[in-house]
Amino acid sequence: MVPSGLLDALARVPDPRSPRGVRFRLATLLAVGVCAMTSAGHNSLTAIAEWVRRCDQDVLARLGCPFDPFTGRFRAPGERTLRDVFARVDPAVLTAAGFARLTALQPRLVSPTGPDGTVEREQRRAHGIARSETDRPHRQQGQAQPGHLPHTVLARHGHRR
Repeated sequence: MVPSGLLDALARVPDPRSPRGVRFRLATLLAVGVCAMTSAGHNSLTAIAEWVRRCDQDVLARLGCPFDPFTGRFRAPGERTLRDVFARVDPAVLTAAGFARLTALQPRLVSPTGPDGTVEREQRRAHGIARSETDRPHRQQGQAQPGHLPHTVLARHGHRR
């Protein structure tokens, strides 16, 4: 459910909370929001809290939720916890971390230069010129093509034969 590296990317966001009483890592809470919004389309904090409450134990473990040894289960964050964290986190830093992760997921672009150092557009242009020169028959000036008369013959006689 959680793509590898998502928790690492979200761990770069500084935690605005006091370290006292923290039960969930900030990256875990942010990952819950990202996964609920992208996989299930939930767009409110209430819907995100409902989504995480219905998650399997396997998903909660992958999201980094803490394990409660007394119940033997992973704990899901409540709606109030999500509201408090999302209200206090810096949106610019969260956006930067998200875009850094998305950039890492994009395939690398092929370089526009070829091995010989020429630009790809120039290679295509040169290939097009070479292809057009070899594909059509060469016509010498002043010779008529079969079935056609040169312009000079038409001009002298004024009509086609």
